[in-house]
Amino acid sequence: MPRKITRKGLIKKLDKLFSIRTRHAKGEIVECVTCGVHKHWKEVDAGHFRSRRFMSTRWHPTNVQTQCKKCNAWSGGESYLMGKYIDETHGVGTADELIKLSREITKFTDQDLKDMIKLYEN
Repeated sequence: MPRKITRKGLIKKLDKLFSIRTRHAKGEIVECVTCGVHKHWKEVDAGHFRSRRFMSTRWHPTNVQTQCKKCNAWSGGESYLMGKYIDETHGVGTADELIKLSREITKFTDQDLKDMIKLYEN
């Protein structure tokens, strides 16, 4: 009998599948949305405008953008610059809407997580 995957395991699997590091790749090169540096997609992070701790925006495609490790990890995510990028790319006020959405309490069921995993596997 196959082992049941835990909730923590479902979240970890979904995080890995959702990673957007290749979404805007030109070949294998991507641009950091906050500093503009170009790197191989394996050398960058999926940076979150609103922290991953906010479940309602954790897997929201607009909330997650390509960032170099310097901007994402060492410079605290450069949220101001990320917000400017989001507004320039997706329309003025989008960053504010993500902030509001991130404050909503969202509880995904295990089935919700499995459904999102199936979506991103395809």
